[in-house]
Amino acid sequence: MLFKKRPSLDTPMDHFRHRDELNSDERAVLDVYLTGVSHALSGLNAVQVSNGRAPLFTPSSGHSLDAADLENIIAEFLKQRQDMLTQPLGLCAVMAVMQRFEH
Repeated sequence: MLFKKRPSLDTPMDHFRHRDELNSDERAVLDVYLTGVSHALSGLNAVQVSNGRAPLFTPSSGHSLDAADLENIIAEFLKQRQDMLTQPLGLCAVMAVMQRFEH
């Protein structure tokens, strides 16, 4: 019996790009990663505002910026920016959120 070899998932971007193929444990890791990125982005925005600077982004009321929301934002961003597929997932998240919620 021949088995299809699964791609090596070495980076968070690899996990994101192959998210439909992940088992439940791998999917949980991706969700934790995206949750951490979401918290970091929200925290950075709060620091910006508390220091009298403009926020980097202003999410609309319909966005909670949780892992699922962030995943959708990144996926839409990558459809437009195929050149970012080889960049770190965290960087793509920052750029995707800033593009989606431009001032």
